Amino acid sequence: MGEKTQKKTGLLLLNMGGPDSLDAVQPFLFNLFSDPDIIKLPLSAVFQKPLAYRISTKREKEAQANYAIMGGASPILKYSLGQAELLAQALNDRGYGKLPAYVAMRYWHPFTDKVLNQILADKIERLVVIPLYPHFSFTTTGSSLNELRRVMTEKKVAIELDVVPCYYDHPKYIKALAENIESGLSGNEWGCKRDEVTLVYSAHSLPMRHIKSTQDPYPDQIYETVKQVSEQYFPDNPWELAYQSQVGKMPWLGPSTEGILHYFSGVEQDNLLMIAVSFVSDHVETLVEIDQEYIPLANELEIQYCKRAPALNVNASFIEALADIAADRLDALNDNTPLPTVVPEFKSLLKNVRHPSLSLT
Repeated sequence: MGEKTQKKTGLLLLNMGGPDSLDAVQPFLFNLFSDPDIIKLPLSAVFQKPLAYRISTKREKEAQANYAIMGGASPILKYSLGQAELLAQALNDRGYGKLPAYVAMRYWHPFTDKVLNQILADKIERLVVIPLYPHFSFTTTGSSLNELRRVMTEKKVAIELDVVPCYYDHPKYIKALAENIESGLSGNEWGCKRDEVTLVYSAHSLPMRHIKSTQDPYPDQIYETVKQVSEQYFPDNPWELAYQSQVGKMPWLGPSTEGILHYFSGVEQDNLLMIAVSFVSDHVETLVEIDQEYIPLANELEIQYCKRAPALNVNASFIEALADIAADRLDALNDNTPLPTVVPEFKSLLKNVRHPSLSLT
């Protein structure tokens, strides 16, 4: 099959990033807490960075201990690069040619500005932008897109962008989650029948103040993903949705994962499979927060058996989902035909992003 692309096109995958050494933990945290899109601190224009420095310094040793458990660094870049490589190969196999695939991280290397320099050096004329956040939030996809637009404006770059806002209900993404849940349910360690195991979906939480002020679609999309996975693939298993990674004393989206474990202990629900639903690769929230905190807590609470389903990482169905999404955008671009937005209301929702001119066609 001949190549289907016309303009010199690249793929850009966006993710949060993670420290690549223990020395990088504090600056990574500083970058994260300095971003008003993810956590808007009081009087952010004046105090965001000083408070971010204070918070990152205070949390440095605890965070370093967590990253030490993972060998001293986050694996998120390794998995993101692997996903990009496999996506490019899948598209090449479908006849789109060898499209260069780039990965830009929001809070640690490779930063967006450095990746954009490489994109410019490669003379890319347009980019299909796919966030490695299946669910849209102004704190994740919105922040990464704001940074991309800021860097493009600073460099006076006019590369054509085609942004995929989300893919929380893509059939192959749903299938990929189900496959990894199936893997978690396999084996004979359960003290009950497979369809009696409770599925505990754990997503990253957000401050309630943020959700109310922005009408962020994230919690609705998380719920829809969980509902589709359970109804389509595990209709007989009880399930619960919980949220992890809360910081500070302000109200966060709940119920908390820790609270759900206490609840299940009280009602003697003895077999739990935890699923990290909002993350597409292993990192500190799966390898430490779930594996080293929540599962031991379940044991302390005398829950008979609790384990975690594998993260998506380079799951073949997940890569196929990304390839389907990218192929649809490439076909629409090359045919000059409008492609329906994944969720029609995104264009109006994204007026809250600081650069509303970002194309979502």
